[in-house]
Amino acid sequence: MTRLAALLLAALLPLAAGAADTRCGAAWQREVNARLGGADGHGPDLGSEEWQAAVSQQLGLLEPPLRGSKAWCERVQQALDQARRAPLCRQRQVRGDVEALVCQRAGLALLDARVAEAYEAARRQAVNERPPVLAAEQRGWQRERHDCWKAGPDPDSASDTEARAACVRESSQRRLLELQVRYRLVPLVATVRWRCLDNSEIVTHFFNATEPPSLMAERGDESSLMTQQRAASGTHYVGRNESFWEHQGEATVVWGWQGPELQCVKAQPRP
Repeated sequence: MTRLAALLLAALLPLAAGAADTRCGAAWQREVNARLGGADGHGPDLGSEEWQAAVSQQLGLLEPPLRGSKAWCERVQQALDQARRAPLCRQRQVRGDVEALVCQRAGLALLDARVAEAYEAARRQAVNERPPVLAAEQRGWQRERHDCWKAGPDPDSASDTEARAACVRESSQRRLLELQVRYRLVPLVATVRWRCLDNSEIVTHFFNATEPPSLMAERGDESSLMTQQRAASGTHYVGRNESFWEHQGEATVVWGWQGPELQCVKAQPRP
């Protein structure tokens, strides 16, 4: 290698390294913030640990690489690219303010993609289902998500936009849980039967692989999907109108809106 070529190579190497690092640079951070619906001057400082944690949470990155590392930046970029391919956002014309909001925010678009993937997996499980309950439930959920525009009817209001986004996020996360649990798309950890003092029986099915961990409780011909909540002691799950708290082999259950507390113990295994 000639002396001139060596000097040129030495001059170009720093430039190449800088180009490789732009993915984690300030411009990339601003792009990520915009894709997630963030606004300059609001929220945590770009690039800070708090900002990185918020990005991981909004994109649903479970056990992401070390935040701030090159691997973390690449994982975030992969999630953003996947969001662009969400089924709802591939449609030629997106209808409604709520659907447009989903495609404007990468975190919501990723959730839409995860729900669509889970729905296809559930449809394979329910291939012989009669009547086709799954399809009807999916249409019902789509109508429910569309109604999130009522959470913030003013499209020009920043607070109303955040209210709609929160409504869509909650609705989509719950639908994902329903599909994963009802159609056994995640492993069943345990099934426990409980005998309550009112002589009713409650059956709980536990799923630790959902986010957050969840259970499906059955009482008579009714069922309730509940998610795990933080508790000072024992294990606590909460659903729409039901709750389940287990401590030292006993359970306190509330079933239905303003229902009484039921004291339950583990039933003897059936022969």
